[in-house]
Amino acid sequence: MSEWLLDEPLQVGPRTLRGRVFLPPHQPGLAEGGRVSDRYVAYHRERARAGVAMQITGATPVAPSVEWSDICLWNIDDSVVPGYQRLAEAVHEEGGTMLAQLAHPGPTEFEGPEVISASRVFSEVTRQVAVPATTEQLARVVEQYAEAAERCRRGDLDGVEISMAHGLLLASFLSRMTNQRDDEFGGDFERRLELPRRVLRAVREAIGQDLILGIRLGSDDLVEGGLTPVDAARIAQAFEPEVDYISVMVGNNNRLEARVRHWPPTPAQPGLFRGVARTVKAAVSVPVAMVGRVTTLALANDIVAAGDADLVGIVRGHIADPALISKTRAGHAADVRPCVGVNVCTNGLLAGRTLTCMVNPDAGDPGAAAARDLQGHRSVVVGSGPAGLEAARRLAERGSAVTLVERTTTIGGQMAGWTAAPSRREVRDFLTWQQRQLRQLGVDIRLGTTADLDLVQQLNPDDVIVATGAVPSGLVLEHDDGTVALFDPIRTFTEPPTGTVLVFDEVGQLDGALIAEFLHAAGTTTLLATSRLHVGEGEGINTLYPMLRTLGDAGVATLERVRPVAVRDGEVHLAGIFGGPAHRVPADALVWWSGGDPVLDLHESLTGVGRSSHLIGDALRPRRTTDAVADAKEAVSTIAARPVGARLMTASTRRRADTQALG
Repeated sequence: MSEWLLDEPLQVGPRTLRGRVFLPPHQPGLAEGGRVSDRYVAYHRERARAGVAMQITGATPVAPSVEWSDICLWNIDDSVVPGYQRLAEAVHEEGGTMLAQLAHPGPTEFEGPEVISASRVFSEVTRQVAVPATTEQLARVVEQYAEAAERCRRGDLDGVEISMAHGLLLASFLSRMTNQRDDEFGGDFERRLELPRRVLRAVREAIGQDLILGIRLGSDDLVEGGLTPVDAARIAQAFEPEVDYISVMVGNNNRLEARVRHWPPTPAQPGLFRGVARTVKAAVSVPVAMVGRVTTLALANDIVAAGDADLVGIVRGHIADPALISKTRAGHAADVRPCVGVNVCTNGLLAGRTLTCMVNPDAGDPGAAAARDLQGHRSVVVGSGPAGLEAARRLAERGSAVTLVERTTTIGGQMAGWTAAPSRREVRDFLTWQQRQLRQLGVDIRLGTTADLDLVQQLNPDDVIVATGAVPSGLVLEHDDGTVALFDPIRTFTEPPTGTVLVFDEVGQLDGALIAEFLHAAGTTTLLATSRLHVGEGEGINTLYPMLRTLGDAGVATLERVRPVAVRDGEVHLAGIFGGPAHRVPADALVWWSGGDPVLDLHESLTGVGRSSHLIGDALRPRRTTDAVADAKEAVSTIAARPVGARLMTASTRRRADTQALG
């Protein structure tokens, strides 16, 4: 085992950091009107309290921008200063260090008359053409950076990070792919550095020598002809005299696939960009920071011990569990709520929504803590899918004596099946974590038990949580002669079909693709069809693009804008949603996914005898796992606190009331 190095202090310019794990720049989506909000302050305070060495705001525009919505911070006038002061005070009270990242969108901007770049750039992401910036525009950009940096100084922050990554304006000048100028700002290597260097010097003058100045350096565009790690090492050497640290980043926001690859979802290898950081670190003596799917302190320590980086950034791990550092330091690493890499957080933020997390419904509610106010309370939770597990855990944390009833012999509900897909196997870590927490909290877990009305009455709880889930909706065909076997997803994951399989999806997120991936891995010849405009139409780009790559590399063919209408003579007949020719696909099996129908038998039985219950998850309305765990949080929060040792009614009183209701 490597020597533990993460708690060693690190000198970064004029400041000494208390450790080696930092919170890299990211948007938690908690700003209000582009300004620091109470939730934004609480979010950073929570992570500073846990021991983060340095934390940085998300990319903050120095000029008005459509790209950054109002749930992101803006630094375009003095109205940001009071918020910065509140943020700095909160982080400093917890012993932390707070910086702001400053950025100009350049060619990544979504609209407006001033979408500029080093040279002409067409963005695949925004579908906009960026035009070469004039020298007058560039002079104003330098002023904007200096003005924004000066506001950071007046906001009592500890420093500034300048974004030169992701294909934003400054990055566009560094790359030969996007800088074909022949003036003072382009041509040879030194002239490509001119604008970023002017910005750095103007910012240093604005903040002084006593604040940290760092850069986030694009180190691999992940595009042929773009920046490479070797290029980045040379750029880092050139900027080393100007900066206190260099944070290494990959990707280019003007290309579809490169846009999302710097937030790699599961099953991407943890720490996959450490080699890029190693290349840059070998070229400079200032501290080098790295990010890239680091979700545990053990991996972070290995990166530092190997000399790949001086600082290791963890964002998604800290979203899943803000106490990641403090729990691990206390010897409770197994209790850290795992980030499983499904990137609900990133997809939501890209869509302009406040921070959400599949495994942590408190992510957008920083500082939330369960009071142990349900001692003397008894509860029954029926169903051990994500909603039931989360509800049981929250109830137990509040002090309730919880009985969790599950009719199958394993926990997880339908999630246990869906995680058989290779791209979702890591999600099983969440189920393992939940089971560990429930056992530690003393939850009575009854597997292989059907929760009917008699059992609930026998257990006599104060509150019942019904998380009985849903069953797959049926498939309607005009004709079915039985020559193609029909499978729903539940049966597919437990008894997979063989031969040639057609998967049909009309939900339009990753579900159909996950089924196809699972079947391909199981050895079938798989075709994926959808009634949507395209496969994964409703899925966020951060997880859709990698899945499309996975299917493409596996050779899984797709048919889009079609619907199965009949089965005849061993073929599935597909009709076009918008007309066009019909398709006839030979198949041994047809797997369909059209969403689910709630299972309400128990809920209706309880209602029939006058006993109320809390309906959550797919039993309330079939949706996503993130919604299920959020339902659990909401339901448990509505249960009134009990005085210690008190119950709403004695057991004998409850039995009499139940008898009257049944009579």
